[in-house]
Amino acid sequence: MKLTAMVLSGLLCIGTGIAAAQDAQAEKTIIANERAVNDAFSKGDSAAFKALVAADGWAVDSVIGRAPVADMLKDFAGLTKELKITSWDITESKIVWVDATTAIHSYKWTAKGTDHGKPLVSPVWASTVWTKKSGKWMALFHHESPLPAADAKH
Repeated sequence: MKLTAMVLSGLLCIGTGIAAAQDAQAEKTIIANERAVNDAFSKGDSAAFKALVAADGWAVDSVIGRAPVADMLKDFAGLTKELKITSWDITESKIVWVDATTAIHSYKWTAKGTDHGKPLVSPVWASTVWTKKSGKWMALFHHESPLPAADAKH
């Protein structure tokens, strides 16, 4: 039993390493797409947002709560109208592969600006589930959590 578990564990590690090595370009694409989605949202550009975010997806954060992307798209202009982002950045990216067509991108998002006159919640830890649909990487689920006070100072 112990030997079987060790062999299985070893095979999983080897398989994961091979998959990760084969998907270096996909990781670059996912991170670039993440930046494009953030840019589209910060500029209120619904066409660019829709091009990379699945309409059947979901988002969760401390401002909107839990919302289907389809509902967000219905009033995208209203949702982003009072959003004034003067700068933002993505750092500390980490990609975790679920399978060959699904990856989770986690990162730290830091920004300056306001939303409805209130300072943006920043920095946050964010994660997005990306899936390859019809040959294109699309965001399917996004989540943001404010950093704990101790981490926010870093």
